[in-house]
Amino acid sequence: MTGQEGVLVSLEYYYNSIPPHKGSGNEGLGNTDIGAAHADCTGLASPNCRLGLQLENRTDEWLVFKNGHASLVVNRLSLDASRLSEASSASAMTARNWNKFRNEDGDCLLGSGNCTDAYLNDMPAVKAHYPGTGAGGYDPVTGVSSGYSDVRFGMYFEGLAVESNTALNVQDGFMQNANGSFMGGNIADNNGHQAMINFGGNFYMYGF
Repeated sequence: MTGQEGVLVSLEYYYNSIPPHKGSGNEGLGNTDIGAAHADCTGLASPNCRLGLQLENRTDEWLVFKNGHASLVVNRLSLDASRLSEASSASAMTARNWNKFRNEDGDCLLGSGNCTDAYLNDMPAVKAHYPGTGAGGYDPVTGVSSGYSDVRFGMYFEGLAVESNTALNVQDGFMQNANGSFMGGNIADNNGHQAMINFGGNFYMYGF
């Protein structure tokens, strides 16, 4: 296809946590409470709001994140077609380390005779662009500018432990609380359950 516009991506992901204006008995919470734990997340011993990981060759044991929730919001990430000549300054174009584009025998991995500035500059790429809105970031929940809201990320887990299955060939270790916890974690900020992040810039993917 030719002559197409770029793609604008915004996404929200809530794991055991409250999306905007929704929740179980939590409707009406302010914007700072978005990303808070769902009502079922009640403590270490609760089998709800858990994430269990089982590693290869450890079939009787689980790494269990207990009483955890997380949320991620990304606003207005743009994807578009580009060429690498747009990605760098003129000085950077002539300072490439061409050894990175050659195999052990010295052959050009881009094709015979193609390890040149002109060839690489003309190579098509997928460009991901983030505008970097700074302190005037737009918050889609409230509809107003509210600080660093390009990305909002929050993660919490009360406990982490290795738990064993109760019997051979019974895969229930992720439900146990025999070992309590050896650590917990929390990513948030003073405004609420999500850390608000500002960043901007371009990313180019090429060579496909």
